[in-house]
Amino acid sequence: MKERNFHNFLRERTKENGSRLLFQKKDGWSWKQITWPDLATEVESIACFLLNSRFSTGSRIIVLSPNTLSCLFFELAVFSLGGTSLPARSIKEARDILEISAGDCFLLCASTDDARELVGDPMLGEKVEKAFLSVNDRVPVEEEIVSYPSVVKFGFLARKKLKDEISALGSSVKEDSEAVIFNAGGTLDESRVFSHGDILDLLRLSEQDLGAVSIEDQTFSYLPSSGSFSKFANLLNLQTAARGAIADAPEDFFADAPEIMPVMLFLAGAEIENVVNRFGGENGSGENLGKALGGRIRLILTDVPPPERTRDLLLAQNISVVELKNLSVVP
Repeated sequence: MKERNFHNFLRERTKENGSRLLFQKKDGWSWKQITWPDLATEVESIACFLLNSRFSTGSRIIVLSPNTLSCLFFELAVFSLGGTSLPARSIKEARDILEISAGDCFLLCASTDDARELVGDPMLGEKVEKAFLSVNDRVPVEEEIVSYPSVVKFGFLARKKLKDEISALGSSVKEDSEAVIFNAGGTLDESRVFSHGDILDLLRLSEQDLGAVSIEDQTFSYLPSSGSFSKFANLLNLQTAARGAIADAPEDFFADAPEIMPVMLFLAGAEIENVVNRFGGENGSGENLGKALGGRIRLILTDVPPPERTRDLLLAQNISVVELKNLSVVP
C-alpha cells in the first residue's frame, strides 16, 4: 500500500488531471500557463537541487517568505524529500528558530537582505546550511545564497541522474512524518506539528466545506502571513484541481484581479477589509466590488469572517464568505 504523503499525492493528482492547466503566473505583460506536468517537473527539479545541497529526509528549512507560487513549489519539494518546513513570521522569529535548533537548518527567504543578514550573523550564521531565495533576485556566485531561477535551472539539469532516487525517497516518506512546524522558535508547548497525513486530511475536509468546485473555477490568493490558513490554502488547488493564481504582493493582487476574473478568493480576514475598502466605491456601498474583481467572484475563503456589515455588503453583491475552519487552526 502506498504511503499517504505529498509525493504520492502529487503524482496521483498529476496522473488524474493530465495536461490540464493548474496555475497561471504573471510574466511581464503576459501570463505563463503552468500545467500539472509543469508543476511536477518544477517540484522535482527543486528537489534535485536540494538533494545535491545535502538536504535529506529529516532536514529542516526556515521559511521567511510570503506564500507565493515559488514558495509553494519549494515547500512541495521539501515535503517530497521528507523534510520539514518551519514558517517564520519575521526575521526575529527566524533567529529564534536558529538559536534553539539542535542542528543546522536550511533557509528560504523572499528578501536577499534578510538572507544575507542571517547567513552573515556571527553567532547564528554557521547554523545555516544553505540559503535560497523564493524570488528572482540576482546574487553573486560567491555568496552562499541561491536564487529561485538558479535552483530550478540546475536542479532540472540534475533530474536525469537523480530522478529515480528522488522518486524512491518521496514514495517512502511516512504518513506521520513531520511536514510543517508552526511556532518552531517558541517552547515545545507553543509549537504545532502537522504531518503529511494531517495536512492531507485538512485539505480533504476543506474541500467538503467548499461543496462543488469545477476544474474551470479560477482561484486567486494573496497570503503573506505564516499561519496555517495562509500556509495551506494554496494547496487546496491540488486537492480540488481548480485553476489558481497567486499574487506576490498587494499591488499585484489589486492590479491583476480584474484580469484573472476569479470565482474564488483566498484572503485572510484582515485582507478582506482592505479589498472592500479599495473597491467599495466612494459611498462604501460596494456596488462596483464584483466588477472590480473581474465580474465572476462568488466566494471569499478565509480564516476569520469579516464584521457583519462587511459580510452584508458582500452578500448584496452575491459574494459569500466561507470560513475554512479546518485550515484555520494556527493564527
